[in-house]
Amino acid sequence: MNIEIIGKPDFSLAKVLLISGESISAESGAMVAMSSGIEIDTGMRGGIFEAAKRSLLGGESFFMNTFTARNGGMVLLAPGAPGDIINLPLNGEIFVQKDGYLAGSPSIKIETKFQGLGKGLLSGEGFFILKCSGSGVLLLSSYGAIEEIEVNGEYIVDTGHIVAFDSTLNYSVEKLGNWKATILSGEFFVCRFSGHGKVYIQSRAVRPFAHWIHPFRRVKSKND
Repeated sequence: MNIEIIGKPDFSLAKVLLISGESISAESGAMVAMSSGIEIDTGMRGGIFEAAKRSLLGGESFFMNTFTARNGGMVLLAPGAPGDIINLPLNGEIFVQKDGYLAGSPSIKIETKFQGLGKGLLSGEGFFILKCSGSGVLLLSSYGAIEEIEVNGEYIVDTGHIVAFDSTLNYSVEKLGNWKATILSGEFFVCRFSGHGKVYIQSRAVRPFAHWIHPFRRVKSKND
């Protein structure tokens, strides 16, 4: 399998070249185009229970599409939001925020992991994250550009800018400074990582963008 990421970092597109017999699984709706030599199979990966958990708790699609090359071919994949894609060779396990998974080898196992009431409530990103484990190709997407950070000790990231992180890292969700600093700075809650491993962050976050665009929204008048 050969993967090329084009259009980085604003409107990234994954160009996946498959040789005969190779497959890649992707989120429903991620396919942009494919060659005629590709077969597509749609199913509930991991069974109905796991599919329901990913959909209801992890924010992922209930169904996944698996693209298989009969005699070689190409598939173009992209996320719904503008942003980046990274090709991450996986050999172990990694935690991915909701909406971060785009595609991967069918051999990779995708599960939901409960963050705990405290972490989920404070982070604003939900109580569950995805755990991807196994060996193979993993394509992650983001809103904005993706930057890889090597953590050796401690590192602090705004919760809305996290794409994924290695399972070797410990993390806690906390406010930034005292309550005054938290409220006035506009940063609210951050994630403090500790240990050794990698964190993948995105250069933009949805919540600040929604706040920025809010004054420009069209307000209906009584005459509408």
